[in-house]
Amino acid sequence: MEREKIREKNIILITIDCLRGDHLHCMGYPKNITPTLDNLAANGILFKTAIANAPYTPYSVPSFLTSTLPPIKKGNKKTITEVLKKNGYSTATFNPNPIILSSIAVPGSRLDKYFDYYDLMLSNMNRYGLVIEETRQVFMKYLRLGLKEKSAIYKIIYFLYDIAIKSFPTILSPKQHRYIPLAEDLNKHAINWVKNQKNKFFLWLHYMDVHEPYAPPNYENKKELMYLSAKYRDFPNMLTKNEIKKLINLYDLEIKYTDGAINSFIQELKKLDQYDNSIIIISADHGDAFGEHGTLGHGGKFRAQLYEEVIHVPLIISSHNKKGITIDRQVQLLGLAPTICELVNIQPPPHFFGKSFFAKTQEKGMIANSSACLAYRTKKYKFIINKIDNKEKELYDLENDPEEKKNIYKNNRKFADRLELEMLNLLEKEKKKRNLIDIKLNFK
Repeated sequence: MEREKIREKNIILITIDCLRGDHLHCMGYPKNITPTLDNLAANGILFKTAIANAPYTPYSVPSFLTSTLPPIKKGNKKTITEVLKKNGYSTATFNPNPIILSSIAVPGSRLDKYFDYYDLMLSNMNRYGLVIEETRQVFMKYLRLGLKEKSAIYKIIYFLYDIAIKSFPTILSPKQHRYIPLAEDLNKHAINWVKNQKNKFFLWLHYMDVHEPYAPPNYENKKELMYLSAKYRDFPNMLTKNEIKKLINLYDLEIKYTDGAINSFIQELKKLDQYDNSIIIISADHGDAFGEHGTLGHGGKFRAQLYEEVIHVPLIISSHNKKGITIDRQVQLLGLAPTICELVNIQPPPHFFGKSFFAKTQEKGMIANSSACLAYRTKKYKFIINKIDNKEKELYDLENDPEEKKNIYKNNRKFADRLELEMLNLLEKEKKKRNLIDIKLNFK
């Protein structure tokens, strides 16, 4: 048995915004920056091929909470929160990502519904600051898109910008990290809530520390950090290879900090005698790119992509009776809500699209979707259709080319057509069966 069916256990879901699956030491990353996650994996269940169904938060989070393929067009889908709430669970989330709460994620609905306690942990002033930062980022993105990179005016603007940011880094650098609370702040609020719980509960923590701008606490070279953060935000296409390496180091330091915060949270649970009585699930909504396929981040600065660096995410389930289990087969985050239902012996709603991570039979492949492209991923291959331009379709042999460097579509068109047909049949089957999604199928 790969799973442990348990009644009356608490469910604690920890999601780490932007955490790539391949940056955990237990997943083969050379840096030992995740000792807590590694320990949870060694004493629980590690899924080595967990895939998010979208590359950014407004698509991914509603998708795994409702087990529905993104984008969700209607706001009447049951969330795992509603299911647990109606089965006697107290529910709370500490989640400082405002996009999750907004109607942008699910038109006509809010994902805070059925949470007894939803703490965004953002003051009105902090929300205002985040709006200003986001507005500036969008403006700079469209300025870059409107100007040719090799044009004289572009070079002049960048030259003046570079001088300004080096001269006034404190004024011009990103401020998001000042507005969004740290993981340790979420822990304090969450533990205070747990202290007051007398019955079973569902608690969701969403840490934002790994999200850009990469600003790990106590980083000594503040001037370098502010310069790199500003350039990443405003002119990411002008970053040098060496600067990207420095950004990866900052990213890793943020992961290390968050891993330490998770350890602190677990220690507090043990003091409250709630650790052994809880199932802890750790994952991410998506990852972040660092130039592997010409982009950075997860879609905000460039076109959204569906390569492994943004959709391969960590997935660990704590299990106090099952130690050191590693599951290699592909699972998708659409299976998160059905898995939680199975773990606590609750019948999942019929509209749930995904299957439990422990289901004996899985679909041949899984679908990931973004505004720019649609992907169908099997254990061995990934097929990508680009929706917004005339870019050629893509096919990658993930076993022999895990970094997706060689597009083999031209020489394997018939096989790619077969994968495309599998993908379209899966979409049509689920669409007719449950009337779940609205994804255009006329790509040919």
